[in-house]
Amino acid sequence: MGRVKDADKLFEKIPERNVIIWSIMVHGYSKNGLHEKSIECFNSMRNIGLVPNSFTIVGVLVGVSGLRDLILGQSVHGLIVKLGLEDNSFVGTSLLEVYAKCGNINDSCKIFENLKSQGLVPWNAMISAFVHNGLFKEAFLLFNRFRKSGLFPNSMTVMALTQSCVAMESKCLCESAHAMVVKFGLVADVQVNNSLLFLYSSLMELPVAWEIFDSMEEKDVISWSTMMSLLVHLEYASDAIKLFFHMRDYDHLILMNLISACGILGNLKMGKSVHAQVITHGFGSELPLLNAMIIMYARSEDLNSSRTVFDHSTMKSMVSWTSIISGLLHNGRPREALDMFIRVRIVENFFTDSVLLVSALTAAGEMVALELCMQLHCHTIKAGCTNYRSIQNCLISTYSKCGDVELANNVFVQMASLRDIVSWNAIINGYGINGHGETALSLFYEFRKSGGIPDSATYLSILSACSHSGLVSEGLLIFNQIIEENRIRVVTEHYGCIADLLARAGYLSDASKFLDGEGKTLWKAILNGCVRNGDLNLAEFAVRKFHEQIQKDSGQLVLLSNLYASVGRFKDAEALRLGMEAEKLIKVPGFSILTGNL
Repeated sequence: MGRVKDADKLFEKIPERNVIIWSIMVHGYSKNGLHEKSIECFNSMRNIGLVPNSFTIVGVLVGVSGLRDLILGQSVHGLIVKLGLEDNSFVGTSLLEVYAKCGNINDSCKIFENLKSQGLVPWNAMISAFVHNGLFKEAFLLFNRFRKSGLFPNSMTVMALTQSCVAMESKCLCESAHAMVVKFGLVADVQVNNSLLFLYSSLMELPVAWEIFDSMEEKDVISWSTMMSLLVHLEYASDAIKLFFHMRDYDHLILMNLISACGILGNLKMGKSVHAQVITHGFGSELPLLNAMIIMYARSEDLNSSRTVFDHSTMKSMVSWTSIISGLLHNGRPREALDMFIRVRIVENFFTDSVLLVSALTAAGEMVALELCMQLHCHTIKAGCTNYRSIQNCLISTYSKCGDVELANNVFVQMASLRDIVSWNAIINGYGINGHGETALSLFYEFRKSGGIPDSATYLSILSACSHSGLVSEGLLIFNQIIEENRIRVVTEHYGCIADLLARAGYLSDASKFLDGEGKTLWKAILNGCVRNGDLNLAEFAVRKFHEQIQKDSGQLVLLSNLYASVGRFKDAEALRLGMEAEKLIKVPGFSILTGNL
């Protein structure tokens, strides 16, 4: 029952303690995670001259396994041989588990092969031993031997194998394991179903995971938590919240997923309500929950609350620091984010991981701090993080934002086999934003030639590059390919790039066709083109079409005012300026991204 102190008191009151009483205590301590206490109890028993039985040995081996103490395990092994218990199936199984937990898989194999009675429990223990040591193929090979021996798998077998399937990232193996569960009638076991849920969640297979979850007659907290985690990870936040309202009971993991869902939706009101539930249920000191709340408040643009939760956390992990730094970046505070990064490095003395370095590099890119980016690049080399793809991709983006596309390309070239679609997108976008549209195009076609399949971000990067470099025919050709392939969903941003491309090149009549087509954000591209080309009629059409959006944008109002003034309509220009003053709209001053000067 976990009431170890009560067991202690009762044990002390027993005048004559035999082997059975001592064995119960040794086993009880181990079972409740008090591994050192279990060893101490075993030593006390030995000191008074009592000879342990198989039950005692199993109890002490569980304690040794928990301590991961190989030398102590070998000492107990010697005692087992001395007592003649090496042929005992329960003792042998516990001993092979000790060696497996201590990383000595060879001795685990020797013990398993020497066991005379190889029932279901030893087989499961050996399969789990392989899994624990990352020998996933060996686990499946042993399972094949297990089936040939005529034994039938149980829930423990399935749970070990599903861990292997997840680690090997093999959808085929996952489906085979699922088929085995159905074949042997294990679908009613809640632990097995939870393993399958975890398996398909790891593969991001939402339809299959949902089907399993929906068909489960019995669900526990793990079932609900796994399903909610998958929905949150795939950013189906609304569905995750709906799922929560069908639950009867929940723990801190459920609340953590609920907080994450609120953060994705930016639902501050509900987030605060969940925060209150966290405190009410006594989970206020759970660090993972506090970290989730830091992110939730930051995503909901309540940075003050995010800082308050962070500052009041008595224990802060690397995740806590990464969360607040990401929150500051999300809210446009790169300088404060960098200050936090420096603080965590100097004051807290944490080891800088890849996630934290990505945040620091992102902040450097937002501030266009080339020298700082180069220093951070040196730090990644010193910290041994050069093989992290996320850092390399971030370096490409940061160098590009700092205007040094040559350094960005050096990182890209050095990545070689590490490159993924994010790497290609970053370098294409890097050349595009720095005015090297033809190079961006060359890279895009190189990516296609190498077998790469462009995603939505790839097309957005190359269309933007064509727009900035005036490559009208090339941009239209690529846009036509997107439409013909019909593989990705064309969104407002894609249409915006084409509208901007045409407007910049002076094809305002063609660009205006998009006004009746896609999205309300396209008026910016059209209006900018009208100002450059002095087309007042089309500008006024854009104003009428998207009056509400333009009235809220001070920058566009100033552009329109300037256009009125350029054609001599000074009264209209003045009216716009007076309207801005009345609404207290102030144009944000222009800022040079490369020099940092106004």
